[in-house]
Amino acid sequence: MCARLKSRAFGAIIGSILLPMIVSCDVSSDPASIPADSDRQDVSESDTRFGLARPPVPSAHGAYDPHNQLSPSQHVKVALQHKSEGRLPMAIDTLTNALDRYDNDQLLLSVRSSLYLEAKQYSPALQDMNVALQKAPSNSSLLINRAKVYSQFGRLDDALTDLNKAITIDENLVAAYFNRGTIHHQKGDYKLALYDFTRCINIDPHMAGPYFNRAATLDLLGDNGAAIADIQNFIELTDNEVWKQKAEELLSLWQHASESESNSTDG
Repeated sequence: MCARLKSRAFGAIIGSILLPMIVSCDVSSDPASIPADSDRQDVSESDTRFGLARPPVPSAHGAYDPHNQLSPSQHVKVALQHKSEGRLPMAIDTLTNALDRYDNDQLLLSVRSSLYLEAKQYSPALQDMNVALQKAPSNSSLLINRAKVYSQFGRLDDALTDLNKAITIDENLVAAYFNRGTIHHQKGDYKLALYDFTRCINIDPHMAGPYFNRAATLDLLGDNGAAIADIQNFIELTDNEVWKQKAEELLSLWQHASESESNSTDG
């Protein structure tokens, strides 16, 4: 009994795996994946009409800043390069400067919001997401990320509304089910959480995180054997050494609890 209580106290779920579960809006971390401006539908007419670019804008030093010649997509590439080299504040500043020229550009707002989210600057992230979603209310990536921000503010019902909408848009969004399952778990709705984590695994059986969270949920529902099987799958799949160690400790506790219960029954 004591081992079971310890295992449940330890078994917090993964609710904030930053890289896999926060969706990068509209673009990935690979600059080559960013759409060309000719493929985007929100490019200002003044930038494309007759093939002419806007005139260069003098910098504070009186010289022309070459960054002022960049399109929104090119600004995003510069920002993501800063991010990849560990300069997250500079990446945010790059997009902020670009938004001075391309006011309320959806791509710039979307990417900056995801960078704010990564920097745990939740209030400006939410502000960017709200504006971007006014322009693109069916952007599932923005909806998932806004749900993460709502969760940070304790607005779980608002988060669920966004995640439900994202799933309606695309019923195979692992990130939406994962985050929704995490919220259900936080609210104590373990059967709903179990459904969502199982859905994640059915869609992508090679993703590690859902196995950990489903294991913790199964343990709370009293299915020790299934919980052990899931945590073993997580250990096999994950390349995150910190969470792998936590999972191994949890597995040891659960196995000990299972053995104790078995001995007690035999006795």
